[in-house]
Amino acid sequence: MRHSRLATTIATGALGMTAGLGVVAAPSQAAPAPSGSAAPPMVVAVHPASGPASSYFQLNARPGASSAAGTLELRNLGGTRLTVLLDPVDAVTASTLGSAYKVRGLRVHGQSRWTVLARRRVLLAPHGRSTVAVAVRVPRTARPGDYLSGISVEAASGPTQTRLRGNVSISSIQRYAVGLLIRLPGPRHPLIQLTGARIDRQPAGVTFTIFGRNPGNAILQNVTGTTVITQGRRVVVQRPLGPGTFVTGTSIAYPLLVPSEKPAEGTVYRVRAELRYAGGVARLDTLVRFGHASALRQQAFGGPRVRQPGGGPSGALVGAIGGALALMAAGLGWRWLRLRPRSPERAIERAVSASQAGGEPLSLIVIAAAGLSARKLGATVRSRLRRSDRAYPMNGRGLLVVAPDTTPQAADVLADELQRTVERSEASETVTTHVVHADQTTTATELLARAHQRVGGPRSTPPSQ
Repeated sequence: MRHSRLATTIATGALGMTAGLGVVAAPSQAAPAPSGSAAPPMVVAVHPASGPASSYFQLNARPGASSAAGTLELRNLGGTRLTVLLDPVDAVTASTLGSAYKVRGLRVHGQSRWTVLARRRVLLAPHGRSTVAVAVRVPRTARPGDYLSGISVEAASGPTQTRLRGNVSISSIQRYAVGLLIRLPGPRHPLIQLTGARIDRQPAGVTFTIFGRNPGNAILQNVTGTTVITQGRRVVVQRPLGPGTFVTGTSIAYPLLVPSEKPAEGTVYRVRAELRYAGGVARLDTLVRFGHASALRQQAFGGPRVRQPGGGPSGALVGAIGGALALMAAGLGWRWLRLRPRSPERAIERAVSASQAGGEPLSLIVIAAAGLSARKLGATVRSRLRRSDRAYPMNGRGLLVVAPDTTPQAADVLADELQRTVERSEASETVTTHVVHADQTTTATELLARAHQRVGGPRSTPPSQ
């Protein structure tokens, strides 16, 4: 019988992920091996050039200068020769917060290129030891900030294979990752931004993902937060975020698995999250929709059957979408995309093609107001538009919003809110809006012609009180 191999990695330090910088380097003793396998033959110890003993390198440097970081001590505990490979690697932020490192062999970027290793390949005699000097060379153009990279240390003698009972064997490779923190003088600007959210169906279940980034110049530790995801009045999930570390210049995609959730296609959720850090708070309040592709994946895993294109959503689903869009239109995370001065025909053609290919709804919203230009209208309603929406001027007298994945009922909710926004902001009583919906046979030319007919058309409501 053929042996099956269970590939494992013995990782000491933070080759995977950690909560803070204090544990990002390899400790001075080997990591525990899998049950039944031999102890790892290599040990890595960190010796900083100055300051107290630490499990990672940290130093103050200046642009245009070279600085010694210290040495790495490599010890071979085994009775055979051992080849060790050393390489700079990029630092990243783990998806659930924490410093982590990429594996060797990948291209390095930014501050990872500043690392200078005296040797990249070391041959250790049986029970021998060796040291490798580590330095940094900072370019003159480097700006103030905290910069984290890593040094990958890998035993290259080939995987160690251990035979277990039955037909299972374990193949293991020993790797270390040692942190290298460089501080350049100057002011610090701590900043975290939560940039959006998504819902998808993964093999393990429905997963919400919250996206964030650290565009500042400070490594932020002890980052904590919370998230609440609701569908209507129902709380779907409420969980803490962190605590953890957010590395400078990196991004995260924070996953939230909800295996018990089995939404129908088109279900809309409200995602609220915040991350608190020394220097500020990042907040997110947006909506996500369970789309057609995710519904098909869910069906493949035994979930609810997906509605056929053209069948239309149920009344309850329309109500959920409309209510959610009303919340979204109240300013919960929609972002303005700049007004396009060119004809919208090409954009409508693309939107129609995507709608018909994926069976998703498509609506156009026309809005006009006496005495207001399209540019003024765009500036007024920009906070009420989604990332996917596109806005175009209509003959200089109105504004056309291309709203993909939007049913007529949901578009009505959005149109009403756009109208109220203009009436309140501009004190205008002559605001008109109209919704044009595409079906599976409508062409882009037909949609645009119908939209032009509606500029200044009859759809209007009394001004809000």
